[in-house]
Amino acid sequence: MWGTFAMHPSIPILLAPAGSFDALIAACAAGADAVYLGGRRFGARQFAVNFTDDELEKAVHYAHLRGVSVYVTVNTLIAEREMKDALEYLVYVYSIGVDAVLVQDIGLLSLIRRFIPDLVVHASTQMGIHNIPGALYAATHGCRRIVLARELTGDEIKHIADCLSEYPIDLEVFVHGALCYGYSGRCMLSSLIGGRSGNRGMCAQPCRKRYSMMKVHYDDYGRATNFQDLKKSGYIISTKDLCLYSVLDQIVRLPVAALKIEGRMRTAAYVAFVTSVYRKALDAIRSGTFHPHHHDIIDLSVAFSRQFTHGYISGLDYSHVMGRTYPGNQGYYLGRVISCQGGIVKIQLKTPYIPCIRDGIVFRNDEWEEGFHITSEPVVRERVAEFPIPFDVKVGDQVYLTSRETLVKKIADIIDHPDQPFVGSLRVSCSFHVDPEGKIIGTGEVHDRHANVFSFSFTGKELLERARTRSLTKESICAQLAKTGGTLFSFADIQVSGEEGWFAPIRVLNALRRDILQAATLAIVQSQIPTPDTISQIRTRIAEAYSSPPEITCSHEKNGKVQLIVLVSTPAHAQAALSHGADRVYIAWEKSIHWSFELSDSQAIGIMVPGVMRENELDIFCSNLKFFAQSGVHFFLVDSVGMGEYIRTRIPTALVSSFYGLPIANFAALQACDQFEFCTLSPELSEEETADICRLRRTGGMPDPAICCQGLIEAVVTEDHLCEYAHVPHGAGLVIRDEKAYSFPVYCESSGRSHIMNSLEHSLFDEFPLLYEMGIRWFIIDARFRSERYIDEMTAVWKRRIMGGLSDNELHALREKLILMSYRGITRSGFRRGLSAPIR
Repeated sequence: MWGTFAMHPSIPILLAPAGSFDALIAACAAGADAVYLGGRRFGARQFAVNFTDDELEKAVHYAHLRGVSVYVTVNTLIAEREMKDALEYLVYVYSIGVDAVLVQDIGLLSLIRRFIPDLVVHASTQMGIHNIPGALYAATHGCRRIVLARELTGDEIKHIADCLSEYPIDLEVFVHGALCYGYSGRCMLSSLIGGRSGNRGMCAQPCRKRYSMMKVHYDDYGRATNFQDLKKSGYIISTKDLCLYSVLDQIVRLPVAALKIEGRMRTAAYVAFVTSVYRKALDAIRSGTFHPHHHDIIDLSVAFSRQFTHGYISGLDYSHVMGRTYPGNQGYYLGRVISCQGGIVKIQLKTPYIPCIRDGIVFRNDEWEEGFHITSEPVVRERVAEFPIPFDVKVGDQVYLTSRETLVKKIADIIDHPDQPFVGSLRVSCSFHVDPEGKIIGTGEVHDRHANVFSFSFTGKELLERARTRSLTKESICAQLAKTGGTLFSFADIQVSGEEGWFAPIRVLNALRRDILQAATLAIVQSQIPTPDTISQIRTRIAEAYSSPPEITCSHEKNGKVQLIVLVSTPAHAQAALSHGADRVYIAWEKSIHWSFELSDSQAIGIMVPGVMRENELDIFCSNLKFFAQSGVHFFLVDSVGMGEYIRTRIPTALVSSFYGLPIANFAALQACDQFEFCTLSPELSEEETADICRLRRTGGMPDPAICCQGLIEAVVTEDHLCEYAHVPHGAGLVIRDEKAYSFPVYCESSGRSHIMNSLEHSLFDEFPLLYEMGIRWFIIDARFRSERYIDEMTAVWKRRIMGGLSDNELHALREKLILMSYRGITRSGFRRGLSAPIR
């Protein structure tokens, strides 16, 4: 899977998380080449400590003096009313010299290109890039790096890299830390369950909660009934943690520029140790001496582990990625209890590690856990460890190592001496002249550890005096200046010229050294900072763009025709929707469908392209495009701008639109899709946030806003094969049920990929007049995975609602029928709370 690369590949940079200033210091000390961190707003880890603006500027200065790059996360969706603030924040970030920003929102990306074109942008993993169309979109729209989806294999990464070879862009992958259950940027489970959106950095991690699996039947409306407990309960949708340490020599052979450690919510101690392990490993790979050591794996497990996996990048399937037994930190597995009598426990060791005195261990079973520190040296015979224990345990209980004295010492060595690796790393060369008045004027260069050179000039703040007895020699001046006292700086060369016969107290020479080093520091810190004039011009352009309320023009005439769209799973269902009043129908593409049917009304039928389409699926889809074009199908509904552009290159006449998998949260995102017919607004938007976008929408030249008005909202798309795990055949009824008895339908593609839908049906039936007044003219019923009767009757209900002229009694009857057909109740999703509301 890794392909053929040079025996001594170039080593990617190591990128470490910094959720606090202490973690930043730890990451630098442990050998990170770059750190990524967030401010107090617009980052995808809102519950990390994060950085105030002043702290952020200090962080950039601190890191740059140590040769470490700083990337700032602005990787959330931005509501229209926040966009000006987000741009002003980015101008500030640009003005302090950050090396790059990570971005999710395509609207924000387009505005960065417009207002701050020199700001380096990385496409966040939240952008969900997992195929060539998505990667090409990022490459052609200003991104310099793509953080690829964690689900990709090594072969897919190589293929994407090959297709990007002509663009100034590189790739980044995760090598260690937590794995999201679903595709990043596409998960709304936390938002739908508790109003805490993962697209706003507020994920409550519902994937780490307990669920049970139920086999179900579907009634005439496609609702789950006859629940049958499959006796599979636990942490059904929890993943293991990624750890590529032991295969790192293979990972570096992939065409990636950066290796990323996840963990902005982790402690400085965790960041210090994990970064140090990967730094040591990468250095060993560079020198050809890398051999994974089991003690490193033990310590990585003790630092934090939900069990480790090599993940999808190594070509493993879902069964090796899922950790369904326990969702928290487990530590390092030692073995099982074989006896516990008289306060003495015996453990059958299953792994190489021998427990020691002062080790912390935990005993755990399905219902209980308790831990302590070993107080006497264990007796070990034939892989059985025996030692006293202050509580009772049961035979069969699992035993985990959770702390090691040696690990604590390793971490302390890094954290207690953070600048030890950098002492003298900034090499200064300078020359100065003493003029007849005793004034010192000089120039210099400082070389950092990456061979970058920064020039500076300086002037001594104090004058030298004429010597009365013994004068200073050039040698004595140089010797005193060179005493940098274990700082980051060291002097490589000092040249002195000018008249001799001068005298200066030691304090004057010490002050001169400070002047020189301050000038050198300033040269490094300011090397990436744009000029004040540049920043002023950018701020003026932004202020002018947002200074006055835009001219309000409705996107349609008051009586503009409403288009009712229905999404279905089969060609037969498409005909049913059309016969009951749908203006257009999109059939969800599946590679298992034999696309050779006769279309009785191809002018009203389109294809819904899956939001996740991997390389092998993309090849099959492209082979179907010719058939679609020949059949008169020219409507396509996509979940990424890149896929829309990809289709248009193959069918120039295609009319492409987007569904909410491409989350349109602001007006600029709508503009970024300027070649689309319509774009579905994110269901996480509130009424006010929706109105903000509609109010700015002009006639002509850009897509119409659309709304998903009815159906089950897709909460998660995951590579986990839930139907296979549950031993339920593809197409059979399956739900997962949480501890509050809410049931989430699961639909599995023929590939095994799973779609988990919300437990309540989304409906904006009562909001239709309001949405119409806003200018919405495209209303979408998502009837995928539902029955033909549901499609018939729900389409008819909404058609009647759109036609209007209803009495109160008729409106009430329609509402009651809609509720009757809906899946276990209705919800308005984010329409009342929205993206920009504070955390409750």
